[in-house]
Amino acid sequence: MSISIPHWLIRIYKSPWAAVLIVAILGFIGALNHSMWRDEMNVWLIARDSPSWAAFVENIHYDRAHPGLWHLLVAGLYHVFGQPIAMQIFHWLLAMGSLLLIWQCSPFTQWQKWLFTFGYLPFYEHLLIARNYAIAMLLLFAICSLWPMRRQAYWPLAGLLVLLANSNVYAFLIAIALALTLGLEVLCETQRRRWLDIGLSSFLIVTGYAIALYFIIPPIDVANQALEGYVTGLNIRHLLRAVGRIFGGYYVIIPNGKRYLDLLICAAISLGTCFLVVLKLVKKPYPLAFYLLSNGILLGFTYAKFMPISIRHFGNFYLILIAALWLACHYQPTTAITQHILILETWQQQSQRWFSRTFTSILIAHVIGGIFLFTMDFTIPYSASRTTAAYMRQANLQDEFIVASRDAQMAALSGYLDRPFYFPERQAIGSYTLFFKGVRQEVDQQIVLQQVKQLLAEHPKILLVLSKELEETTTGLDIEPIQSFEKAWQNEEYYLYWVSAAG
Repeated sequence: MSISIPHWLIRIYKSPWAAVLIVAILGFIGALNHSMWRDEMNVWLIARDSPSWAAFVENIHYDRAHPGLWHLLVAGLYHVFGQPIAMQIFHWLLAMGSLLLIWQCSPFTQWQKWLFTFGYLPFYEHLLIARNYAIAMLLLFAICSLWPMRRQAYWPLAGLLVLLANSNVYAFLIAIALALTLGLEVLCETQRRRWLDIGLSSFLIVTGYAIALYFIIPPIDVANQALEGYVTGLNIRHLLRAVGRIFGGYYVIIPNGKRYLDLLICAAISLGTCFLVVLKLVKKPYPLAFYLLSNGILLGFTYAKFMPISIRHFGNFYLILIAALWLACHYQPTTAITQHILILETWQQQSQRWFSRTFTSILIAHVIGGIFLFTMDFTIPYSASRTTAAYMRQANLQDEFIVASRDAQMAALSGYLDRPFYFPERQAIGSYTLFFKGVRQEVDQQIVLQQVKQLLAEHPKILLVLSKELEETTTGLDIEPIQSFEKAWQNEEYYLYWVSAAG
């Protein structure tokens, strides 16, 4: 018995625009619905509240190893539009640009493009959450699309590589691998040596990467504090956890780091998947070099410095896979490797079906994660900040003197209310949080109340906003609960209290 598929559905499936249009509509609705959290809003607040251009650049340098491209773009949006929703809409446009490149320029099949489009990164993380990762994905895909331009000139790719390197620290590492791949090609392909173009492109890359590195490396006064925690020796469990991030990037699941069996199984699957990719690329040496270099660099960074818990970080292993397969379409097959290792020729032919199945399973895993979390963002707000801000405006509380703690969780609320708060952690008025700049100390609720008691000498009534429910009391204070907002995906709940001196 055959199944009859409606012609209109077939036309939608075959259309190069249908998926982009669907995601554009759903993504725009999702972006407007999304409640931004601290990591999104903190960049906006740095642009809004930095007192000068010099202070703005300095604040970027202290902002936890983030290069400056996204900060500069957000600063431009702030000065033109003045409302954080502009950042969300611009971020949505970046996501749409990535999908347009996938659909118009990539070598993937129609089915693979549909699956990728609704995957975790393009349909959720890099669509709704306004961070500096979406622009990196767009630039990476632009580089893949324009890779053939290197036959005429390298400098356009060099310019894109500089922008990619200044997007985020993972993009910087991928940009290093791409630059090394280009360098390897220049060394091996002597007929492409145009020294003026190579010299200009090299200067552009070195200068641009140096700028990115300047912002990634913390300032000298906090370098020891920011750079502590490197792993230098061999730790098998830690290594398995790092390899498990490749598994997480491919299959959107992080293995349990406390169980050796989970780590071993996921590491075996990760390495098996990587081996299939290597066999897929073995007749395309330069894309293979990029795949091995970028995975090796990211894996080394993951092992030595930062073990991520979020897919926006280890999802870069997935983007490396997509980019390597994309770059491979720009090269003709060659036996440069297989003629020296004959068994690889046989393995390469026998592994094609397994690679196709594995790649499809990776895409499907991302679709499941993407659709689930996109839907969840409508059910559970990412942060309770927007709901809290709306309530405070409705209750005419937005102009009160506000003491807010913990400061890091208050960035989104400060952004939505468009005003600063008094932070007990800094004993000063502020909005954004820079963990390594200035005097900042974590405080408990007892210390918060002590500071509130001192501030009552200047302010007869204080609105206290806490990120955790108040459990402490202090003599001499009347504390009246107002409202709580506890529905949030991230740990950004808010508890509101009136505080006055006991009468």
